[in-house]
Amino acid sequence: MVTDLISLLPQEKSWNPVQVSADDLQTQALNKQIIALIGEQDKEQAFTQAQNVVKLWQQTGIFSHVQGQTQPDISKLQQDLKLLGFATLPDNVIQELKTKPQAYFQTYAQQIMNPFNKTSLLAVDQDWLSFSRYTLTSALTSSKVQWDMSSGFLYLEHNNTTYVVLQATLSDGDIIKEQSSLLEVLKQTREQVRASSAGKFLVTGTSIFAAYTQAQAQAESTIMSIVGTILTLGLLLAIFRSLKILWLYLPIVVGLVCGVSATVLVFGQIHIMTLVIGTSLIGVLIDFPLHWLMGSFFTANWQAKASMQALQKTFILSLIITLLGYILLGITVLPILQQTALFSAVALIFAVITTLFWLPGRFARYQPKPLVKLPELTEVTCFYSLNTKVKYLLGVGVLILGAIGIYRSQWHDNMRQWIAVPDSMLIQAQQIANYTGMDLSTQYLLITANSPEALLDKNAQVTAQLQQLQTQNPEIKFLSLSNWLHTQSKQKALAEYLSSHIQAQDYAILEQIGIPASKIQQALTELTQTQPVSLTQALATSIGQAWQYLYLGELQPQVYGAVIKFPGLTTTALSQVQALANNQDVFWQDKAGHLNESFKHTRDQAAWLKIASFVLAFLFLWKFFGVKKTAKMLLLPLAAIGLTIATLGWFNVPISLFAMFGLLLVSAIGIDYTVYLETVQEKKKYKKTAVFFAALTTMIAFLLLGISSTPAVSAFGLSVSLGVFYCVLIIFLSYKDYQTKQ
Repeated sequence: MVTDLISLLPQEKSWNPVQVSADDLQTQALNKQIIALIGEQDKEQAFTQAQNVVKLWQQTGIFSHVQGQTQPDISKLQQDLKLLGFATLPDNVIQELKTKPQAYFQTYAQQIMNPFNKTSLLAVDQDWLSFSRYTLTSALTSSKVQWDMSSGFLYLEHNNTTYVVLQATLSDGDIIKEQSSLLEVLKQTREQVRASSAGKFLVTGTSIFAAYTQAQAQAESTIMSIVGTILTLGLLLAIFRSLKILWLYLPIVVGLVCGVSATVLVFGQIHIMTLVIGTSLIGVLIDFPLHWLMGSFFTANWQAKASMQALQKTFILSLIITLLGYILLGITVLPILQQTALFSAVALIFAVITTLFWLPGRFARYQPKPLVKLPELTEVTCFYSLNTKVKYLLGVGVLILGAIGIYRSQWHDNMRQWIAVPDSMLIQAQQIANYTGMDLSTQYLLITANSPEALLDKNAQVTAQLQQLQTQNPEIKFLSLSNWLHTQSKQKALAEYLSSHIQAQDYAILEQIGIPASKIQQALTELTQTQPVSLTQALATSIGQAWQYLYLGELQPQVYGAVIKFPGLTTTALSQVQALANNQDVFWQDKAGHLNESFKHTRDQAAWLKIASFVLAFLFLWKFFGVKKTAKMLLLPLAAIGLTIATLGWFNVPISLFAMFGLLLVSAIGIDYTVYLETVQEKKKYKKTAVFFAALTTMIAFLLLGISSTPAVSAFGLSVSLGVFYCVLIIFLSYKDYQTKQ
């Protein structure tokens, strides 16, 4: 069984392979990463708390790596500083060296003379020009995080609270087991941290959302199955007052088992969301045996086998119509809908087969008890007692309200409709992003080139364009490799410029404090003789690890990729940034927005498939009932769908992809009822009662889905339950068109 959300998403077809590869790498990194902040008002207490959390997490075994205290190899770090010092000079420092070199060396001299201001790990004779003093600082410019040398922790200060930053990576073991354990580990961590009066614990990560969704879906699936079964069973016991009706669950069990087996066989797996939605089939699968057994109340000397033979045509016609809907649903590109279509279709087929060939033998000697008297629908609605003029006015009123409701309906999809994440989780994710300056979104510019150096050159060009936009719109903030490392050509040009333009008088202040001028001149000359630092060299250093998340490596043969991220990108800045993408070597990647568009496309596709299902149903039923009767049989469920859309519109409930899927199922169920009413040659009361109880069992199952905390499941359940209700109401009010002569 699969629980991750990624497997639910549509297979990407509009992006090219490079874009897909980049997105996969970003997704894999996000799925395994956990980011936490341990907060205390006392700085030392925050470090102590963080140590305890690191120990707890390391003992759990669900993390392959927990980044806590970091004590670098000083000698290795010094080598990295010597390598990167010149290549990573900040732009403002370069500008000062070009325009005010004396000011640069004046500041340098002051730092040398101040014994309390040690800004570099390199001695003066190891870095005569003191470029390395900016390297560690620039390595942290991608966030607001600092490194505490004494404890080795990364931390930040916010609102008089010290937050220690911890990052952990989930192991490559059993994902389901890890996710189920993750929530428990985080619960223990929260209790441990908050045992301190000032302790604060913030945590986020895609895997946390997935773990919560998994636990929620499993709980809901279990509860809905149990409650749905109990309610349906209770209803059947109240109607038939015999334990023999337990046999009616045999088609349900057979159908569900076969549905699961077929889904696993075809897809290699079954998603828990498919099972959650599949629980609603309990109400649908029991329709066929219920239609059959209800005949025992109204037929003298009822015979199980003969009654089933009389209903074979009805059941087969209904089965074919419903299967047409599921087949069309399987055409959609959304894996969850494809799984659900296959699961439901196979379950329905085997449920009908079991009903036709197995149930009659179980009820060979069944003697029903008298049916509890039910009020006629006409007695409840009083509709038929109204005069023609009032009926006409009511009809016009319903049409007007329906038209307004349809006009008010909102048709849109959003990834947030797939899962119900508690507000506390979303708030924590936002707080972590704001406090640390980290970018946790799925929006970024993808830069591609045929080599790492060409990639950095292209990245620098795009960065320069962004810097120009930034002068116009300060809201544009971005994280780019070119904010840290200069291209090799820029390193060469800068080395030549400094070597030829900086004069002895510019660094004369250093000679006054005992630094030989010859050493400074020699260092300037060596700049032009030293090989520029490449991107791969820079990223391979211990300092470069902080920037590796912006480099994707080789995405396709001889195609390398890097990303530019935009923490807190505002709506006003979005269009300006998107305009930089040329869709050749610069691409705008927005997974959430792209998926929303894909959902919209799939929803529109489902709408056309719904129309196609009505056309196919018309062509199929026309052969048996003629044009006039077939048109009437299809018009009633179509009207029910219209009223459902209108009701959702009046209550401002968005019609999402899953709501559209529900409406597709409503049409199949509604047509089943009209086929049953048209083909079964029995008394009016028999047919009305059978349809009423069949609809009631269906609505029980789907109403349970309607109260689900998962928005997608809730939308599906609500649309079906509303649609079935309207189907039954409209069919019964129009029943004179369907009753046979008595």
